[in-house]
Amino acid sequence: VWRGAAAEGTALVEEEQEVDVGVPPLLRAVDKSSKWAVTVAQTAAVIVRHDTVAPFIIVGAIVAAYFASAAKKAINQRRPDGSPFTDPGMPSSHALVSMFLAVAWALFLDSTSWGAAVIGGAVCVSVLRVVCGHHTWAQIGVGASLGASMAFCWMRFGALFAYAQGDAVGSVAIWLLYLVGSAVFIRRALMKEKIGPRVA
Repeated sequence: VWRGAAAEGTALVEEEQEVDVGVPPLLRAVDKSSKWAVTVAQTAAVIVRHDTVAPFIIVGAIVAAYFASAAKKAINQRRPDGSPFTDPGMPSSHALVSMFLAVAWALFLDSTSWGAAVIGGAVCVSVLRVVCGHHTWAQIGVGASLGASMAFCWMRFGALFAYAQGDAVGSVAIWLLYLVGSAVFIRRALMKEKIGPRVA
């Protein structure tokens, strides 16, 4: 059993090294840290803004992330050959969630410069998934399209209630969903990192 596990671990390392060939270390590092960079940026928005908009957007992103996981299992499309991850790749969760957040903020801020900046950042996160061998172009394209569509619907829904501004019950509900959802999401992400390169 031990030899089988060791051989499997060696195979995974070899696969990961195969994907890394030709990819600069800096790009690999940026790709690996993108999930946490996005998390820190959204947390900073919550701290700076002192309103319910940022928590509302983050709750939507968490819903989008779980939708992406469910869609992956339902579609069950393999990742590119040589990817170190063994879970399905369609749609790309990184592309879906990053584009959801970018479009949501772009719609709320209603600023051409800010919109271009955040959407450009989401595009970079998505493209890196292909460059590093984790997804195909189709997988990030579908993920980004779904993320943008979901963000548009989510923000329209929030606008109907003005993001619960001035509504004590609505505000408390948003903050509770944000706190609980964030805790569950971060715990899930940390558990995935402990598992290793099997799940993205």
